[in-house]
Amino acid sequence: MKNITQIIIVTLVALNLSFAGCGSCSVTKKTATIIPSSQDLVVAVGENGVVSGMVRTSCGMCNFGMKNQKSCSLAIQIGENAYDVEGTKMSDHGDSHAKDGMCNAVRVANVVGMIKDNVFVADEFELQNN
Repeated sequence: MKNITQIIIVTLVALNLSFAGCGSCSVTKKTATIIPSSQDLVVAVGENGVVSGMVRTSCGMCNFGMKNQKSCSLAIQIGENAYDVEGTKMSDHGDSHAKDGMCNAVRVANVVGMIKDNVFVADEFELQNN
């Protein structure tokens, strides 16, 4: 009986670790800081899936409500839709937990790429200054 209890406890701890986020993020917060932009944002994806221009970017789990994410990851928002980003990572753009980092702020980026299978594949991704 003691061995079964130990196996159950170890299994629960392992499951908790595998489905936990990074631990530093406050994913239950109501709103992120939105860095204002005087730039026109892309509001729709064309039929061919090409995206070129200014988009909102942030942590998909923390700020865009992407429930399919189990940890922090870079995402862009076009209109009401959020897309995971491939081709660059949050760590490529500074400390994600800084005041203006991706987990705490919604930023603006100038991007070129394509939406494929509901993922933005970035050819270019340039985070704009505050």
